[in-house]
Amino acid sequence: MFGHTKRVLLPSIVLLTAACASPHPTLLPADVRSMAQGADGAAVLRLAETILVGRCMRNAGFEYPLDPAEARRELAATPPPASLESAWQDDDEKRAAAGPTSPPPESPQPRTDLDRYVEGLDPGRVQAFTTALYGDQTTGPWVRVEMPIGTVRQSRAGCQSDAQRRLYGDLDAYLRGRITQDNLNPIIQARVTGDAAFTAAEGRWRTCMAKEHWPVADQAELDTRVAKANENLPPEQQKERSRDAAVLSARCNRQTGLSATARRLIPVAERRVLADLSPQLTDLSRRQQAALPYARRLLDGEDA
Repeated sequence: MFGHTKRVLLPSIVLLTAACASPHPTLLPADVRSMAQGADGAAVLRLAETILVGRCMRNAGFEYPLDPAEARRELAATPPPASLESAWQDDDEKRAAAGPTSPPPESPQPRTDLDRYVEGLDPGRVQAFTTALYGDQTTGPWVRVEMPIGTVRQSRAGCQSDAQRRLYGDLDAYLRGRITQDNLNPIIQARVTGDAAFTAAEGRWRTCMAKEHWPVADQAELDTRVAKANENLPPEQQKERSRDAAVLSARCNRQTGLSATARRLIPVAERRVLADLSPQLTDLSRRQQAALPYARRLLDGEDA
């Protein structure tokens, strides 16, 4: 039921069109270089990778401007803490009756110098730029990373792959660690939903819903059925039907302990997943720490 969607984060796939060394260092504004000195290491590495990709793209015949404003945002950004709690359906009937709370609308991302550059290209050059940056995904050779929730592949060739190889040494090892880290929550979630205790609770939830004339397999099917039933109803009746279904689902959830079971299983699943994936994650951390001095030199404008 909850968490059955398997999400795999795919890295960009880039085609190498020229050698990626550059005789000219990328000089960032003084305030950006100052920010980088105290910035989070992950942000420094991302920005250094962008600099290396830009060198490669310029050698391929394209501009790849690094917008100072974008660099400042990157260095100042604090990633939100990842949490699995929101993956499970609400089991509080009062909250369900109140309806879903909508997050505040996200501000549109400001257009960057790179956006403006691409917008100014002729259509044929746009296609060539896209091919140079993202590559032909029907060709290889590939780095393939096998995970419990699926397989991710990235071209071994390309400006991004070359930049990652320069920063981290072994592209295969780096991508195994990075893609694993990016997908820890889906992997843990899959471990939870595959646990016998969760599947038993899920079966009880289905039985509870069927007794109330909603014979559905999971929350996704319930949402689909409710939306279909609402198609020809006035707005107020749509709200009432949706609210009633949400309250019923929350009641069955609470009575069967579905989300409570998931929350109980999360710490155990997390410990086991981290233990299973420790070699990849430890290697990634080691490579990132080793890459930081070079990354900081790049941000300082040194052509190391």
